[in-house]
Amino acid sequence: MTNEPSPMALANPPFSDERPDQEQVLLMLAGKWVSGVLHVAARLGIADLLAEGPRTADDLAAATGAHGRTLYRFLRAAAAVGVFAERPDGRFELTPRAEYLRSDVPGSLRNLAYFYGETTVWNCWGHVMDTVRTGEAVGPKLRGGKTWFQYLEQDAPEFAEVFHRSMTALNDARAPRIADSFDFGRFPVVADIGGGQGQLLSAILRRHPSVRGILYDIPTAIKGARELLEREGVSERTHCEEGSFFESVPSGADAYVLKAIMHDWSDAECEGILRRVHQAMNGRPGARLLIIDGVLPELNEWHYSKLMDIAMLVNDKGAERTATEWQRLLEASGFELVTIHPTAPPHGIVEGRPV
Repeated sequence: MTNEPSPMALANPPFSDERPDQEQVLLMLAGKWVSGVLHVAARLGIADLLAEGPRTADDLAAATGAHGRTLYRFLRAAAAVGVFAERPDGRFELTPRAEYLRSDVPGSLRNLAYFYGETTVWNCWGHVMDTVRTGEAVGPKLRGGKTWFQYLEQDAPEFAEVFHRSMTALNDARAPRIADSFDFGRFPVVADIGGGQGQLLSAILRRHPSVRGILYDIPTAIKGARELLEREGVSERTHCEEGSFFESVPSGADAYVLKAIMHDWSDAECEGILRRVHQAMNGRPGARLLIIDGVLPELNEWHYSKLMDIAMLVNDKGAERTATEWQRLLEASGFELVTIHPTAPPHGIVEGRPV
């Protein structure tokens, strides 16, 4: 984060409570336009190109194979919401917000912005009335009946890579905070179920040198995780196992972590996953279930996951849940809710024990 923003940056911030209510609603309605503009900037790698200093739209267009005047209009729109800033000499530069569209910064959102423009993800929102009327996700219909993960693996390798990179970037930023927010050290063996590249498990193991880990995920995820675990110096304390939590869950752990897994699936599917975890615990004394996911506040309180809930609903029948809904889901799966611990937003740690 080295570039100082122009004095012109955010001179008239668009998202402000000082604006009239009608204008606020108009800005909300334009949210998809903003997302589309940021998708273009992310896909072209504009922020990376501006990392060394300001450049004109024509210069950026030549570097990315874009149409100069058209790219200028996209950058002008991005600058209007504080992502990039246009200088009086016609060059564009990074702002603090634009830094997060770079590929090489902690907490980068570049790949997430890239992913949000994927055709079926984007087009789901054109069919939201179907979901409201039927309660069914429209994403699988747009993907020939396939779930999001089946579609990525089989039909969209470009976006599969982008999706996994975006999840890695988010986990890189959140994993250390999650590891520091809860006493994972009281469990001799921690299993990360659907743990992807292993960022969270490696953060836990680095924080607690006496703990051993089990990383469990599909083969493509485990393949990419081995290098990270080696680099982080925790590979000798980690057993990597390939498989699907829709079929089985490895035994032998004292704590079973499921981070950002449950919100991908319906209640019925989540119950099946949790029952397999319950079976894997096999009466182990003191065993704990640790679900790291959004916990929606009641009534009108703002929470990012309230919007994510709709995205999960239309895209692939997933859901975000309130504390009451988490309790109900745990009880239906053979667990009781112990408590919910605060951790890195937008997540909480839902702690359950088998009954």
